[in-house]
Amino acid sequence: MLNDGNNDSLDCGLAGKCAGCPSASQGYKAHFAEKVNAVQELFPGAEIRYTPRSRVRDRVDLTWENVGGEMRLGLYELGNRVTLNMIECPMMSESLSNWFQDFRKQIPPIKKGSIRLRVSPSGDRGVWLDFANEDVKNLFEQKSYLEALSKMAFVEIGQRRKALEWRDGHPKLVDPILKPWFETYAADFSPIPLYGPVGGFSQVGFASNRALVGLVCDFVASSGVKSWLELFSGNGNFALALASRGHEVEAVELDELAVRGLHLSMDPEKPIQVSRADVYLKTKSLPALEGRGLLVDPPRAGLRELLPMLATGPRPQSLLYVSCFTDVLLSDTLKLQEMGYKLEKLEGVDQFPFSPHNEWVALFKC
Repeated sequence: MLNDGNNDSLDCGLAGKCAGCPSASQGYKAHFAEKVNAVQELFPGAEIRYTPRSRVRDRVDLTWENVGGEMRLGLYELGNRVTLNMIECPMMSESLSNWFQDFRKQIPPIKKGSIRLRVSPSGDRGVWLDFANEDVKNLFEQKSYLEALSKMAFVEIGQRRKALEWRDGHPKLVDPILKPWFETYAADFSPIPLYGPVGGFSQVGFASNRALVGLVCDFVASSGVKSWLELFSGNGNFALALASRGHEVEAVELDELAVRGLHLSMDPEKPIQVSRADVYLKTKSLPALEGRGLLVDPPRAGLRELLPMLATGPRPQSLLYVSCFTDVLLSDTLKLQEMGYKLEKLEGVDQFPFSPHNEWVALFKC
């Protein structure tokens, strides 16, 4: 929550210490102004339509670390790589916070590891443990920690997102099991389940994603373009929302589990053409852009190898760029403008209050 005082700072015992919210002690009004000012020179009319300030997360990535014999679960301290022992986090939704509190009661016998906690729209709990192989082996031999954890949540382990099952009293890792851990939204904003692993990518929370999907769909509608190619589509957060609104959509994604999830989430009456490809390495073999809009939500690296394609090849009717890395968006926008693209709209969704990140949606025309 926010303090009731005039500085509207975050009411958190780790304010000013935790790297998750580095501007927590600054005051939200000043922090909000900084985010808008960062893009004002690029687009004076930029706005942020969703400003929740707290309780925005329905998933969280944490570190569990043994620091001098003390077990700590939380995020890194500002300015160093030491894990803070987080007792409560005002950025977590109530259901995620309750899951976090229950998770803290079980201490894994490891030195250090990464943990993702998430809750589904229906309230199911999931946990992804990314521990060293030796630690995982010890957990399987010891069994009691995994047994207790399995009673509280669906468990995934390792980079391959293997699911934990119990057979004859023994823990086993099986192929990933995709579940509706997240959701996108149809034209009437009824939920569309998004299938994936606990450890798969999603936006951080349901409410902020609802605002983001609405913003993307509003920009698409204003473009007047009906057919869209989406690169870096994930498991269909935008593609499925656009298809539900009557748009023709082709989606390209590299991650195998995300592609599987998209197929599971797809409405057979509103199909999407889906293909797997490394967008950066296969630019010459990507689907054609003629007569279509291009929607991109790239990782931190930005457009990279896509820029030469957009400079020399057939241009999309509209280019919709989604990014949570302001500096990368600014850099790519300047390059696009040099190519003749005009930035027509820029609006944001603050999924990351009190951090430097903001989810921006930019609409370009040629």
